[in-house]
Amino acid sequence: MGKSGFLLTPVMGGQFVGRKQVLHELVKELGNQKSHIGFCLYGKRRVGKTSIIMEAKELLKQKSDVVVTYLSLYDLPELTIKALVEALTESLLTAYQASGKLPLKVKVKQLLEAPWEIVLELLKNSKIEAQVLDNVKIMWEYRHKDEGAEYLKYSFNLGESLAKATSTKCIVMLDEFPEILKIPNGLQAVKMLRTQYEVQNKTALVISGSIRKTLDAVALSEASPFYKQLVPKHVLPFTLEETVEFLKLHSKDNDKKEAEKLHELTGGSPFYLQYIGRASGYSGGVDSAIKIFIEQEGDVFFKEEFEKLSEKEKTIVAALSNGNMTLTNIATELKEPITTIGRYMPILIEKEVAVKESRGTYKLADNLFGYWLREKTSN
Repeated sequence: MGKSGFLLTPVMGGQFVGRKQVLHELVKELGNQKSHIGFCLYGKRRVGKTSIIMEAKELLKQKSDVVVTYLSLYDLPELTIKALVEALTESLLTAYQASGKLPLKVKVKQLLEAPWEIVLELLKNSKIEAQVLDNVKIMWEYRHKDEGAEYLKYSFNLGESLAKATSTKCIVMLDEFPEILKIPNGLQAVKMLRTQYEVQNKTALVISGSIRKTLDAVALSEASPFYKQLVPKHVLPFTLEETVEFLKLHSKDNDKKEAEKLHELTGGSPFYLQYIGRASGYSGGVDSAIKIFIEQEGDVFFKEEFEKLSEKEKTIVAALSNGNMTLTNIATELKEPITTIGRYMPILIEKEVAVKESRGTYKLADNLFGYWLREKTSN
């Protein structure tokens, strides 16, 4: 397969690899009209959370009694309650229109920008229930009002009222959900959403995020609003078997040792696997693919991350890239006291540059970063 077969956007359909268990559970529960179970997907950036959500969305669209709406908070024009309300309202109405459950003759965006009298006439002709009309009217009027987290509940409840009016189940997927905490009164908005979600029975919520600390604040810790309201799913990098599956899909070379080498260097990162393939097509084998990627893209990926480190952190990271994994080995190579190295390791772990493997033993979190650094320092 040529370079065009490698995607740096969410992967779906024939390009989707692995994650069978979590995908099966999402589709089974979300597609069940009697289930109110929602999910919280968390994991490192570029590990494939959005691909899982989008693939689940495509599979669920095959069910006539389920309507799925997807919204990434990264895509909001600005981080405000107003922007979120408008985007969620438009997304819900568009999803129901696309499903055929809300037979509007105009685009939703045009509908929401029209005078209320026209909106009312169009919606009445769609034969939707009064509760839906009430929610839409509030959303329409909200364009001219001051911001307030309380208005978000009407947008969120719009999905519930549409589901009841059309005898469907509404799935609301909010990608990069922790971005809501950057909105003024964002935590208040999260608490309000949780209060509304508790009393809904035709809506299931799926959220995702990359930063564990902020997800703890909204869903994972005992003090968070959505604690035990959503099933947590930790999305990990590919297993070796999934990396093998990926390489079989994109390369004529099905040597398992090649796949093992690729897996070791990439850590099973779907994004790295796609990007390396985009640079080389894997046409010359894994070694050649890695070399081409490092030469063409290495500085783009890793230089800025490395330059952000302090001088002392840089020397420790360089030592880790050479395989010096114990504090003693690193201290010996750098001619520094062990206590000095020990003070810096928690900082590097917090920055997700290093990980602790066992007591006194450390390694770089990203093997490909280490490979790039070795190449840079050896030249």
